[in-house]
Amino acid sequence: MLVIKKIFIISFFLILISCQSDKTYILVEPGKVEINKIYSVNTNMKWSQFQEREYNFLFWTVDGYTLQRIIFFKPLEDGQSLFDYDRLFTKKNEKRPTFNSKMNKFELKEFFESCIIWSREFTSFETSDIKNYKIGEIEGVSFDIKAQNELGLNYKGFAVAGIKNNKLYSIYFIATEMEFYDRYKKEAEKIISSVKIL
Repeated sequence: MLVIKKIFIISFFLILISCQSDKTYILVEPGKVEINKIYSVNTNMKWSQFQEREYNFLFWTVDGYTLQRIIFFKPLEDGQSLFDYDRLFTKKNEKRPTFNSKMNKFELKEFFESCIIWSREFTSFETSDIKNYKIGEIEGVSFDIKAQNELGLNYKGFAVAGIKNNKLYSIYFIATEMEFYDRYKKEAEKIISSVKIL
């Protein structure tokens, strides 16, 4: 396990180095961080941030996307989906789930879950334990996540979502159930609880 982890970390940093010219990955230092003029958060540790202007999300990771990540989605308007970029997903013939600003908190959870299932990133994905949650000044919801990928890795996590000015703001944290979820859960909770919408 330790050898595999070292190989993964080395390969991840090689990817980071190779991407420096186009700034796909940037280093996030501890402190207050502004994300795409959309969110402001506080973090106590260093993260690698993946960003591509044409995607409607970016993510933070420490050890690599498949081990743990926090995903920050750009705000969605009516008729949009969490995944609107065809190069990532080729299912052009399958209708994406779309956001409606009149959704209640249960429908928001269902929409989020449907979008992740639609992406086929996981072989199983379910949400549970919905609660009221305040994202900055926005009244929203939080819910827990359980998932498994095609390699059989089990994941745990949580998401938050809320609507401001008819736009959906959503963020989620997910990590492998073995080792990485427990390691990063508290820091992810602190980051997400510090979110302010700009």
